[in-house]
Amino acid sequence: MESKITWIDFENNTWDLFEKLWLPSGEFSPEKGFYSETQNNNKIIVEINNLPVDGKIGDWPMSEYKMLTSIDRNRGIPKEQKRSFIFIKSPEKANYPSCLSLGAIGVTKNGVLIFNATDGRGEDAVAREIVDKYGGHPAREAYHYHFIHERLDKEFLENGHSGIVGYINDGFPLYGYKGVGGIQMTNEDLDLCHGHEHDVFGYHYHATIEYPYTVGCYKGEIINNLQGSGNNNRPLLNQRNYKLKPKQKRN
Repeated sequence: MESKITWIDFENNTWDLFEKLWLPSGEFSPEKGFYSETQNNNKIIVEINNLPVDGKIGDWPMSEYKMLTSIDRNRGIPKEQKRSFIFIKSPEKANYPSCLSLGAIGVTKNGVLIFNATDGRGEDAVAREIVDKYGGHPAREAYHYHFIHERLDKEFLENGHSGIVGYINDGFPLYGYKGVGGIQMTNEDLDLCHGHEHDVFGYHYHATIEYPYTVGCYKGEIINNLQGSGNNNRPLLNQRNYKLKPKQKRN
């Protein structure tokens, strides 16, 4: 199978974003996506049906795409999954970071769950697995993202900082790709958990084009309403990942 994954240079541990195969859009048209966010005292209440609010989704199932299924045998079909979550509006950092759960680690404002950056082998899911051109794929019926598609980073504050694109299971918000001044964030700007702190925003996570893409570990106390079915038992950054070829990095 690895011989068909032509966009990964396994010897040099790099991958090419523009050579990667993605599932195109097509006739698949599920129910309309839903996202609701309300605030009650120190709580943020989010309700979703786990389908994209903007309606952008690939042509699932991908059984008609023989090349793609020869690489990734994902037979899943995204279906509506009504879920509600309660996040703490002012979360606190834990004494020690904790490893990410399997399954959902957060939710985007596009109404779709966020999974961590690894696949079932503990490898870089964005580099290895087939996802659709809009950045998602199903685990059976549960559609989800392993990274934040650039179209979702669309709201910016007056200082050029990205707006919130979602919330992580410990309550801390996930912002888009840009920091203050519109500067693109990199792993070097962030801590092990993929976040940082400054006066205006307090502690928060950032999406990056580099692995682990969203979050590397939980900085705060875990909220069980998004907890997955298990634990990786080690920081996500210690899993195997493939670096994007330098020429493919975002400007």
